[in-house]
Amino acid sequence: MTGEGRPDDPITMLYLDGDRLLLTHYCDAGNRPRMTGKMSPDGKTVEFDFLDVAGSTEYGHMHHAVFTVIDANHHTEDWTYMQPGDKPVHAHIELQRTK
Repeated sequence: MTGEGRPDDPITMLYLDGDRLLLTHYCDAGNRPRMTGKMSPDGKTVEFDFLDVAGSTEYGHMHHAVFTVIDANHHTEDWTYMQPGDKPVHAHIELQRTK
């Protein structure tokens, strides 16, 4: 995912490690936070909680994420970025599959 006029190029990987769903976010802030996921009872939302981080947190780090499936072609992502001094910044993203 890239945004117009923004040099951001983060990559987020979701994967199974045994019976755990993990997320690693390769951040433009120069670090790689990992989070553990938990599926909602209805199977439409996965909430990821901070596990640990590799690399410097001088500029902050991603700390929490929620992915919600709307339908086969749409989902939302809600992210919490922790700035230095533990100041949270929230972002809501609505995504649609391209044809």
